[in-house]
Amino acid sequence: MQEFDFFRPDSLGELVKILDETGGQVVAGGTDVIPRMRRNLFSASILVDASNVTELGFIEEKDDQIVIGAMTTHQEIADSALIRSANPALAAAAASVGCHQTRHRGTLGGNLANASPAADTVPALLAFDAQIWLLRKDGGRSMPLGEFLVGPGKTKLVPGELIHSVTFSQLSGSWGTAYQKLGKRNGMAISVVGVAAAVVLDPAGVVRDARVALGSVAPTVVRSAGAEKMLIGREASPRAVQDAADAVIADISPISDVRSTAEYRRHAARILTRRVLLQAIEQAQGRLA
Repeated sequence: MQEFDFFRPDSLGELVKILDETGGQVVAGGTDVIPRMRRNLFSASILVDASNVTELGFIEEKDDQIVIGAMTTHQEIADSALIRSANPALAAAAASVGCHQTRHRGTLGGNLANASPAADTVPALLAFDAQIWLLRKDGGRSMPLGEFLVGPGKTKLVPGELIHSVTFSQLSGSWGTAYQKLGKRNGMAISVVGVAAAVVLDPAGVVRDARVALGSVAPTVVRSAGAEKMLIGREASPRAVQDAADAVIADISPISDVRSTAEYRRHAARILTRRVLLQAIEQAQGRLA
């Protein structure tokens, strides 16, 4: 492994100060960084371990919003009664990450900073229009999560800046949400395709709002505007769901790699979109008065 300077601050203030002075790379759970370093695919010369910064590990409800700190682990998200109630798709996505050990070590902030198109938590957050809060010594800034992710392994983080938290608004009324992914095996698999959906129905059972987000089918996780437009304003019927599933093809650009072919990803994207929409609609129908 490469040589590097290493810092382990004990507070958020100390973490921000070290990043400002060194421009170092934050290490959260290390579940992505360490394997990449072993393969000489990670070139940072200064690592700043945030694992002792407990201020960044939290899940809170503020008014109608949910705020999750960057150092919150996948297992904490999967186990959270608040997340399971407010965004079941996110809880399911977090529960699908890696293995037992990875979920207890890996963090939400690390998952987002890694910017993998296959990141499990991102579709469920994009489906809820999540905002990301970035912090540095001279202040902070907020932006939509979709804008933060630029490409594979690329984000809008700048030197001296860190991910503080992610925020999303809770849905109201008759709503439902779901996440499913397809991998080469049931556990510890990077997704071939991952899809999250959120649906809101009006009292007559017509789709008032719909969000569909897909992973592993483009350079970043993407929303399918075509699928969403195909649903909104229509009765939540199997025909409408199938039309929406067919529409995702225009919004994705999958590639062929060691895990799958582009053709199979397109096929799987349609199938999973249909499944998660039906699951989300079933939840929403259960909330109708």
